Amino acid sequence: MRHVAHLRGLLAVTLLTVTAARAASEPSSKPNVVFIVIDNVDFAHMGKCYGGSSLTPQLDRIAERGVKFTRAYATTPLCVPSRYTCLSGRYASRSQNSTGGETEDGEGGWSIELEKDLPNLPTVMHAAGYATGFVGKYHLEREKYPRYAGKDASAFSAEADAWLKTRNNWLSDRIRQRGFDFVFNAADFRSSQFRGIDFEGGNHNMEADVLGALDFIGQNRGRPFFLYLSPRLLHLPINPKLLLENYSKMGRVTEGGLLPEAPKVPMPSRQEIHAAALAAGATTAQQFGMHWLDCGIGAVVTRLEELKLFDNTLLIVFSDNNQRGKETLYEGGARVPLLAMWPRRFKPGTVCDRIVANTDFAPTIFDACGVQPPGGMALDGRSFLPVVENPSAPWRDALLLENGHTRAVVTEQWKYVALRYPPDVQAKIAEVERTGVYPHISPKAETFFQRFKKTLTPEQWKFARNSWRWHTPGNNYMKSIDDFPFQFDADQLFEMSQADLPQDARNVAADSANAPVLADMQARLKQLMIPLNQPFGEFGVPYAASTTTAKDKPRRKKQKQ
Repeated sequence: MRHVAHLRGLLAVTLLTVTAARAASEPSSKPNVVFIVIDNVDFAHMGKCYGGSSLTPQLDRIAERGVKFTRAYATTPLCVPSRYTCLSGRYASRSQNSTGGETEDGEGGWSIELEKDLPNLPTVMHAAGYATGFVGKYHLEREKYPRYAGKDASAFSAEADAWLKTRNNWLSDRIRQRGFDFVFNAADFRSSQFRGIDFEGGNHNMEADVLGALDFIGQNRGRPFFLYLSPRLLHLPINPKLLLENYSKMGRVTEGGLLPEAPKVPMPSRQEIHAAALAAGATTAQQFGMHWLDCGIGAVVTRLEELKLFDNTLLIVFSDNNQRGKETLYEGGARVPLLAMWPRRFKPGTVCDRIVANTDFAPTIFDACGVQPPGGMALDGRSFLPVVENPSAPWRDALLLENGHTRAVVTEQWKYVALRYPPDVQAKIAEVERTGVYPHISPKAETFFQRFKKTLTPEQWKFARNSWRWHTPGNNYMKSIDDFPFQFDADQLFEMSQADLPQDARNVAADSANAPVLADMQARLKQLMIPLNQPFGEFGVPYAASTTTAKDKPRRKKQKQ
């Protein structure tokens, strides 16, 4: 009897082991999510799916098998705040850890981080039983790690490598505190931290990102997972010659130190990527980088297919901002490529012309996965699943955009951009007008001023030179003033279209025939500002009455004079 009981016990343990092993290898019934945030990608950098010039067969295939969005927006079109919104579902100005404007690092929310004490996309997904993985660029860490103290050190030196690994461990721990179980190849992308270290041109490593993504997917193939994959491509600088260098050496280079070996991942070799892009007519760094990025994304999709996870995986590919007008609220900055694919739900070849934004990603992912966000979690968007599956479903008729001292509202036909300086900034502008003494600006900023002076009228030049917006380093407005010479007009009105071509060509706010449209758009902006409870000229709450709570308004850091 004891022998029989023993055999029964062994059989029970064996059955439990087999069941556990099968559960670990069989796909989950809940959908998986692969959220890919690409960097600085213009429509012109895309391939056939958006009428661009790059070789992107994998992204084109995603568009053919899923959904292409023609009116997708980054609500604050700059790396840091855009990524904050992707991971929080909130407007960047809601962050309790941000100046929301100019800082010593630059303008537009560079000093911002994902809060540890507020619910966000990964923490909610984790609480719902999802494995959560992070790979690539983070850029949401406000606290600065001490800079490297050495000089002229190669990334291959033992000292520099040890420092990079120590710093990466620190950053990875910070990311885990935001709800991610798995972190690989984390990058903060703040070049000032690495002065003194020579990466020998190895400033991108798509294969390392692919390695992390495939490892995470393989480890969690039997349970629902949420993967946030954030390659650094196409952020400049991109060195096409890197594709031709010794991969066994340069493939080890990452911001987090040297990998034990160059990643062995199922994608074409770097030399093959270079040759294919060249054969397709690539001449720019972005065209070579785009094909490299495309091959990496293709490797992730192929692995999902191999593991039979593809049909029930929601895959999203979103650019954090457009490049031509980065940091502006014009279409060349805020309107971005967005593709989505979910074979079990989405009809292949769908084109969605409705206005969507990165505020919608968290609600959409929660909706797709049947996840109920916690009560009180601020979400500024909504799930776009209904309009993807039914073009006539009710949807928003206007969207708020924000950055620095500008706010915008965009509708199907029109965009209105308002420039309003807060009282303290306006006082500084008035002081310059009174004294004729301009605040100090960097030599780089002065170079941009002189370069673009000829594109402005004398009145625009005077106002631009005295705009406090220009008195901060790293301001991308200086790079685009020739494209947007009207950016210093207080009120700007533009007619939109569905085309991928540059918009915002002419400010028609002063045209008397458009007065009713202008009034309507201004009323819409005032209405959209109400939930944020923030001051902004005549559109927001009075400056003295505005709150400074974590929910409604960011803390503001005192300006360096």
